[in-house]
Amino acid sequence: MDIKTAVEKLGLNPKQAMVYLAILQIGAGNIQEIAQKSAVKRTTTYSILDNLILRGLVTYRQKGAHREYFSENPRKIPSLIERQIHQMEDKQRSIEEIMPELASLYNLHSTKPKVRVYEGIEGIKQVFEETLSLKRGEETLAYASYQTIKGYLSDFIKDYIRRRASRGITQRCIAEDSEVAREELVKNDKRDLRVTRLINKEKFPFDVDQINIYGNKMFIASYKDLLAVVIESAAIANTQRSIFELAWLGAEKATPVVQRS
Repeated sequence: MDIKTAVEKLGLNPKQAMVYLAILQIGAGNIQEIAQKSAVKRTTTYSILDNLILRGLVTYRQKGAHREYFSENPRKIPSLIERQIHQMEDKQRSIEEIMPELASLYNLHSTKPKVRVYEGIEGIKQVFEETLSLKRGEETLAYASYQTIKGYLSDFIKDYIRRRASRGITQRCIAEDSEVAREELVKNDKRDLRVTRLINKEKFPFDVDQINIYGNKMFIASYKDLLAVVIESAAIANTQRSIFELAWLGAEKATPVVQRS
């Protein structure tokens, strides 16, 4: 892993990482020097520096009418991450405390389905995160082209599966047969609180890459279009569950390999 990729894992986007590394390399510099070294536009560099200051990675001193920026000691990064973890834990506790009140304000009994559209990989990830709000012991149902999902979501999907299982949320999955689906889904079903049935993708192709049914919702994701649609409706979700149960029975007969349960 190159250093830029490693720095991005601190939560920085590529341009933020370039500016941060530029400051580390030059030691200290004004806006013009940093923009030139990082190859980031000067106007963009201003906002990036403000963000890095808020993160505690960069600081500055005033020199006349101008600022001179320099990085904090990189050895402080572990403590900064630890502080961010504590802040996130505090936010989570606060949200959990007010969740009953928020839920009471939310109209769960509306008969009109609610439809939300999410664009881009980050939007699709946001939909995945939503499924983790299920209670321990609840189940998600999924149709998936796992090879496609893995290609677009990479390490995120592995981490999501780990977190889903750690929360005690189970899954049944009908997936297109592929080497990656056999190695990463079927072989790990027991660990990941999942039962997977594989189907021949030549006979039963998935033009839509993923459908998940959870709670009173379902989401449909197309990774080629970088688009996810969430439909919130108890009637639609329950109907889709019935359709999944029929597909589940059929998948048991159509599967090209012996499954592990």
